[in-house]
Amino acid sequence: MQIIDFAIVFFWFVSMSNEYLQFAYFWQLKEYRWDRFLDLLHTTEGKRILFRYDFLYKIPLILVIFFWDQKLAVLKWVILLIFILDFVYLILKIILKKPIKRPVFSLKIILILFVVIFVESIFFLKTQDPRTVVVFSFLRFILITIIINFFNVITQFIKNYTAKLAKKKLAKYINLTVIGITGSYGKTSTKEILTDLLSYKFKVVKTPKNVNTDFGISKFILQTNFKDIDFFVVEMGAYRVGDLLEHCNIVNPKIGILTAISPQHLSLFGSIENIQKAKYELLKYLPKNGLAITNSDNKYCREFLNEIKAKTMTFGFEEEFNPTCLIEGIESNKEGILFKFKKNLNGEEIHIELQTKLFGEYNILNLAPSLLVANYLGFSLEEIREAVKKVENPKHALQIYNYGKSIIIDDTYNSNPDGFRVAINMLANYSHEYQKIVITRGIIELGELSNEIHEQIGGEIAFMADELVIITPDFVEPLKKGAGTKYQTKVMIKTNSLELLTYLKEHKKTKSVILLENRIPEIIRYELKK
Repeated sequence: MQIIDFAIVFFWFVSMSNEYLQFAYFWQLKEYRWDRFLDLLHTTEGKRILFRYDFLYKIPLILVIFFWDQKLAVLKWVILLIFILDFVYLILKIILKKPIKRPVFSLKIILILFVVIFVESIFFLKTQDPRTVVVFSFLRFILITIIINFFNVITQFIKNYTAKLAKKKLAKYINLTVIGITGSYGKTSTKEILTDLLSYKFKVVKTPKNVNTDFGISKFILQTNFKDIDFFVVEMGAYRVGDLLEHCNIVNPKIGILTAISPQHLSLFGSIENIQKAKYELLKYLPKNGLAITNSDNKYCREFLNEIKAKTMTFGFEEEFNPTCLIEGIESNKEGILFKFKKNLNGEEIHIELQTKLFGEYNILNLAPSLLVANYLGFSLEEIREAVKKVENPKHALQIYNYGKSIIIDDTYNSNPDGFRVAINMLANYSHEYQKIVITRGIIELGELSNEIHEQIGGEIAFMADELVIITPDFVEPLKKGAGTKYQTKVMIKTNSLELLTYLKEHKKTKSVILLENRIPEIIRYELKK
């Protein structure tokens, strides 16, 4: 084999591995689901997956390879050029510190990558024609998609078997009560708060981090010892009608909490009515001797409560909807939030003032259903008061910390329209001495309401902030349109991570309050961790 052949093999292998890693990252990010991946392809970032930079130089060079009547030795140099350009582009990204997409290496990802690389390598060896190998590079997305869907068929059998084992194991613990938590947002925070609260008096186990799928829940059950445990708090996520029913069939919840219903993931569900139907699956599953709790301020949450066979309780800020737990008199102080909790049950009113370590008014909506559960389970008012003192601000939720002379409001764990608005309103807590800045990528999976919601949010940002920095191209136009010119808010677009980092560092030396909303580049997170 000549040196040029070795060079072609080397640079081909680098090109192939890099592309498959990128494709695997996006499939893994969307949990190997077609509905979520197709929604990604509607975004500017998603379109770049298919219509990549290399189309600009590969297509003309491939035309040269197939229609230029030259000896194979000459064509090999053109083929080598194609793969070297791939390599140079990768090196430039590393030098410029641009994000390189890589999946988390699970067993499934390793097997998928092994199969696709093996298939293309066999094709390379069998054809012995470097021209067809170059053409094959255009089929990599199709190949990995076929392999992933083949694995999905296999993993579905594994998921079903794992769920069966988990259900069988959990059924053995007859004294264990399962509490399910779902909603468009606030699930994880409510889970953390409820676990802290109940742990004051009971032994409690919760699903870890943001594990909320049927397979994730099943695996956790099989890995966990529930001996002498009183309560199992389960976070339940859903991307389609029927998902929550699968979760419920595994864990058989007796108490259910529905935090809120919003257009989050609207593009996956198709309509807000489908979201409502999906979220209500938890409450409708509960037995007659169970307890259903939901947000009375949210019209989609309260609409069909009369169809629930379990006992129902509600919470909220609006007295007109007659919530079981009325939240009022909220005050922020150095320790956290002080608020009044009025419980109205069977004509009996209970008033209690509680000092918490929580920050952000939205966290009180996460605490309220937990208080109803605690009271239902026999906590006295004094026990509630003491238990609340032990409830910490959820680590993954909105965080406030100093960054040089600036203050960071970090709401990067997740994003939804209502939560975004709450975070924007927090800017009002700071005086005009501070320059107020919002840095965001926007909100994904809002379907046909995306432009409307982003315009509304842009208007609310303009009312509160001096500067809006948009870090991805997908929602630039509706956010800019919403911000308008009325309040003279400066709108900037910084899709380059290094440029964004430079901008952030400049404000480290100024008196600013900076809201970070939704995911941010790793280079920014690393800077803030320092």
